Amino acid sequence: MKFRIGWAALLAALALVFTVPNSAMAASATYYFKYYNTGGSASTWYTNDNSWGVNSSTGTGFVAMFDGEDWGNTSPVTTLPKKLSAISSSNTTWFSQTSSPASGSYYDATYDIFIDPTAGPTNRNSRNELMIWLNWSNTQPLASSYDANGNAVPTATNVSLGGRTWNIYEYNWPDGVSHTISYLDTSKSGWWSGSLTPFFNWGINGGYFTSAQYLNSIMAGWEFGPGSYTATSWGVAGF
Repeated sequence: MKFRIGWAALLAALALVFTVPNSAMAASATYYFKYYNTGGSASTWYTNDNSWGVNSSTGTGFVAMFDGEDWGNTSPVTTLPKKLSAISSSNTTWFSQTSSPASGSYYDATYDIFIDPTAGPTNRNSRNELMIWLNWSNTQPLASSYDANGNAVPTATNVSLGGRTWNIYEYNWPDGVSHTISYLDTSKSGWWSGSLTPFFNWGINGGYFTSAQYLNSIMAGWEFGPGSYTATSWGVAGF
């Protein structure tokens, strides 16, 4: 996950994502339970694949479950990495979440999906990141431009994908080859259930990557500030 919490945090995040692999710990017999602390105090918890999250007193960071390969860590049960061309459009994934952020704090409940010309690179992030924001507060996605008030400017608005409407933001990383595409649910529903193929196809049609590139990992969780964040279900199938 790549943070977007104001310019100071963005600069710190740039240093992190291009130099240091994220720490992680195993918890699930199927997925990988991943946590990265960026400041303050926070504790994660895991009961099962449908009950996990983070309690954050003063902390910031992210917590997520992932399927696939990330920085050399592989989930216990996975078919990833796999070329996008080999993925059936009938794939399914689901993520449902609740959140109780402290007053004035920020969070986003999001998928974080990584695609790259290389299967499972171990010395860097995958070049292409797709984020699917299902709910958020007091934060905004990375974008290629910002208005006079500092608000991220979307590339496209009210785009219909997978039976839902999204505002889409694009960001080109300073290395000249990496991209983040963020899909923000205009209804801020807090959940998703369905195929990820429409999101893959939007990036392919935009020329950001091709169907010959690899889907390396699918994560779901929170970039968080102080508060309590709980998953009520999580899963992927059909990849």
